[in-house]
Amino acid sequence: MKKILLLLLLISGKMLGQETDIRSWTGVSLEKKLNKHISLNANLQVRTTDNFTAVGSYVGEFGLGYKINKHWEVSAYYRFSKRQKWDKSEDAYIYKPFHRFYANIDYDRKISIFKLSYRLRYQDQFKDTDTGLEETKSYLRNKIELAYPNKTRFTPSISADFFYKIGEDFDQIRYKAGVDYTVNKRNSVGLTFFRDYALVPTDLDVYTIGLTYKLKL
Repeated sequence: MKKILLLLLLISGKMLGQETDIRSWTGVSLEKKLNKHISLNANLQVRTTDNFTAVGSYVGEFGLGYKINKHWEVSAYYRFSKRQKWDKSEDAYIYKPFHRFYANIDYDRKISIFKLSYRLRYQDQFKDTDTGLEETKSYLRNKIELAYPNKTRFTPSISADFFYKIGEDFDQIRYKAGVDYTVNKRNSVGLTFFRDYALVPTDLDVYTIGLTYKLKL
C-alpha cells in the first residue's frame, strides 16, 4: 500500500510540475487532379499557441502528388512559414521565415471494414539568416493510421506519427484522433485532436485542436 501511495505522489508531482499548452491549427486544403495519376495540392494554415492567446506561425505549402496505383502514391512539397521566435538583438518575439522541403511515400489498403495507411516522410528545414539559408533539422517520420470508412458522412480515424531526428534518435511521437465530415463530392471538413509526446525531458505538454476545410477543385 505504501508503494502505491508513493507512486501516486510521484505521478501527481510530475503532472503538477509540467506546463500545459493547448494550441489550434486552422486552415484550408486544396486539391486539383490533373489526370488519374497527378494532382496539385496546396495548404494554408494559421497556428496559435500559448493556450490560443498568440499566433505562433503562418504556414503555406504547395506540392505535387503522383498516384502509382490504387495502393501507392509519392509526393513532394515545399513549405514556407513564419514562426514566432525570440530575437536577442530585438529583445522581443518576432516572426522569422523558415523553409521546409519534404517528400512522402504513401501506402494504403482496405483490411476488413478498416483502411490502414502508412506514410514515410523525409523532411529538411532551413531558416533565413544574414548569410543565407541555414539548415536547422532533418527528420524521418513514420506515420501509421487506421480509419473507418462507412456509409455515413463521418469517417473517424486514429494515428501515430514517429519523429526520428536524423543523426540522433527518436524525439517525438504524435498521437492523433480525428473525424472527417463529407459535405459533398468536393467539400469536406476535418476535425482532429492530437498530442505531441516528447521522448526527451520537457516541462511542456502540448495538445492541439485542428480544423481544416478541404476542397477538391
